[in-house]
Amino acid sequence: MRARVGAGAALAAVAFFVVPAAAQPAPPLDLRGAVRFALDHDPTVLNRRAALAQNEATYAKNHAAEFPSLAATLQNQLSKGNGNSGGSFQQFGLSQASVFSQNLAQIGSNWTLYNGSLAQIQAQEAKRNVEAARFDEKRAEQQLASDVAAAWYNAVQQREAVRFADGDRTYQQQLLDAARAQERVGRVAGVDVLRAQVNELRSEATLTSSRAAAANAREALAQRIGAPPDTAFALPVDLPEPPPPTTPLAALIAQALDARSDIGSARAQVAVARLADAAIESDRRPQLTLSASLGNSESPTSGTASRFVPGFGLVAGNAVQRPGFWNLGATESFTLPVIDYGSRRAAHRAARAQLDAALAALASDESGVATDVRQALRGVQTANANLATQREGTRLGLESARIAQLQYRNGLISLTDAAAAQQSALSAANDLVAARVAYLNALVRLRTAVGTADALAVVDVGV
Repeated sequence: MRARVGAGAALAAVAFFVVPAAAQPAPPLDLRGAVRFALDHDPTVLNRRAALAQNEATYAKNHAAEFPSLAATLQNQLSKGNGNSGGSFQQFGLSQASVFSQNLAQIGSNWTLYNGSLAQIQAQEAKRNVEAARFDEKRAEQQLASDVAAAWYNAVQQREAVRFADGDRTYQQQLLDAARAQERVGRVAGVDVLRAQVNELRSEATLTSSRAAAANAREALAQRIGAPPDTAFALPVDLPEPPPPTTPLAALIAQALDARSDIGSARAQVAVARLADAAIESDRRPQLTLSASLGNSESPTSGTASRFVPGFGLVAGNAVQRPGFWNLGATESFTLPVIDYGSRRAAHRAARAQLDAALAALASDESGVATDVRQALRGVQTANANLATQREGTRLGLESARIAQLQYRNGLISLTDAAAAQQSALSAANDLVAARVAYLNALVRLRTAVGTADALAVVDVGV
């Protein structure tokens, strides 16, 4: 019996360690976690990162062309042939095979020290393209953070709408109970009970719709960040109300012109256009190329070892040579085209047109940034003023609904007046949440307009 019990305990212990434990559910995502998840899964951001990696690879290749190369070479050549006649032993009726073998080992370098600045221009152009791609990636990340924040606060707003709808249902149920009590004592007519029932059913339908809208908002948020629809989110209980920014408008515009990624990208494109125009004249400048090599060459067939020849005995041969070598070389050339049939002038005209277009795009972007910052700051100030107004309106609406319910229970007002007071209070509460969401979204848009570099810092408006 003890043996069986011991064996059972052993099997249970083995099963405990062998059977994998159930996967723990992922913790709910807060706003920063949602943005971080979106940055790793959003197709637009991933495409921008891929474009940046491609431009970095091109820049690394073009930049490497400015420096001398270094290559090691191992080479072996072998050939063998045999003719019908000829050779030093032809008079003896012997044919001599033609054998050639050579082994080569060398280290060589080749450096185009100057090719009319073409290599330097191409490297600088590739570098500017890298900067433009990096700015585009940052801009995509900032826009993504702004979109995720808007979807996040919309989910919070819909969650609050469910809470308000549930409170309204409770309020309408209390009015229905009061109407029934008033009918029993003959204070009101039976039509009040019917109206109260209608209002209670309407509030029930509103609650059902609000719950569906809240579920849709959470799924839309999950879809925006690239997560499964059933992803859990740690939505805040109360929305923060940070103070409005106090930085002057001129300082915000200057900060945006220095920090905005689209401005940096436009400036990089201007630099690229200028370099493209300069590269057209690179073929009119001297070109200097340096080369060097060091190695060893061995040809086993250049000498012959001692061999036995029939009728002559042992014939001595020459020793195999293994000479080492080194080479240094410099080549400078200067080519001056005499006639190009207007192709160079046309190339300059096209390059300068591209430069003018890039400068115009930069000026337009700078003007757009100034307008964007102005409107974003005005939006924050407006949303903050509306928030203060809605906060006071909500306080008064809730107090009015509470008093109206007491008055109806005591027969001082009609059911219609009590229901109207509740609807006014409910509308004011919804407007307050909407004002808080609008204020937070306005702050996020302002941070995006100013060009906050870190995408996570864009959404930290409650700090």
